[in-house]
Amino acid sequence: MKKCKMAVIGLGFIGGLHARIIAEADNAELVAIADLNKALADEYAEKYNCAVYTDYKEMMEKEDIDAVDICVPEDFHVQTAVDVANAKKDFIIEKPLAKTLEGCLAIKKAADDNKVRMMVAQVCKFDPRYVELKESIRRGDLGEISAMSFKRGNPVSTANRLQGKVSFFYYLGIHDIEMMVDYNMPAKPVKVYAQASNKKNGHMNGDLDAAFVIVNFDNGAVGNVHICWAYPDNSAMGIWSIAEVTGTKGFGMVDIRNQGLEIMTDEAESYPDTLLWPEYYGKIQGGLKEEIVHFADATMNGKPYAVDTECCIRGVAIAEAALKSIETGEPVELSL
Repeated sequence: MKKCKMAVIGLGFIGGLHARIIAEADNAELVAIADLNKALADEYAEKYNCAVYTDYKEMMEKEDIDAVDICVPEDFHVQTAVDVANAKKDFIIEKPLAKTLEGCLAIKKAADDNKVRMMVAQVCKFDPRYVELKESIRRGDLGEISAMSFKRGNPVSTANRLQGKVSFFYYLGIHDIEMMVDYNMPAKPVKVYAQASNKKNGHMNGDLDAAFVIVNFDNGAVGNVHICWAYPDNSAMGIWSIAEVTGTKGFGMVDIRNQGLEIMTDEAESYPDTLLWPEYYGKIQGGLKEEIVHFADATMNGKPYAVDTECCIRGVAIAEAALKSIETGEPVELSL
């Protein structure tokens, strides 16, 4: 089996996980890493025995790379992805694809113009619970979709760690917005209305506590997304997410909080993650691993990627419209 030679750009929290998974994967090889923080990059290079750079363009020029894994902050997605596409490298890029519809289209154009393949890293597409609900919809088990409701919540520590550097629409909510679009494909979102509060996190660059987003689709379906990262730090959760789909013939639901594992001590109670990126037997397992292994396999063997780029573009358009709706207090029309 020929391994996919990969490089990672950006070694933040998620980039560090990606680098480790690639290094541990049977079908991929971590050839190089690039990060502006030289000390951090050197630490990863020593750990995984790979080349290290602070300039990702230099890395792509000098290293024999099949594909690039882009894990830079959202503000730098467009320029980095366009540069990678112009270097004729296939790439996987962390969600969101970009922060604006314009940015998404610029990335897609660069990929198309250079005839390179791209996949958005959307871990929910590799969560068997969300995937099985999608399959039931595709089989027609639920009939025609009428309504969808999604929720994603985190303790306030997540907001405190990020300090307003990124909107929770792009850090949390984009997971559910894109799944809502995917479940209802090929219908297009046509109108977005959102309201939000910021009583707890507003001191952090005007960060939000919670938001409710209503989305109308051109097939008559309506969706709602509730995002919150203002739960108490002592709440027994890491990830709390819900997806409900009501159709003309049935109903389906994903409900994730207690994932079948509950740990209770004298000090606290917790529900550890068992499916996204749990670590056992000395390696990272779960959906994040499956996402990267799938990308490497599909890249080397010319197979379709599991993540639909168009869904991701529409998801970003909804998030961008929701922020505008919160600012103006008015619904925002979409034309996609």
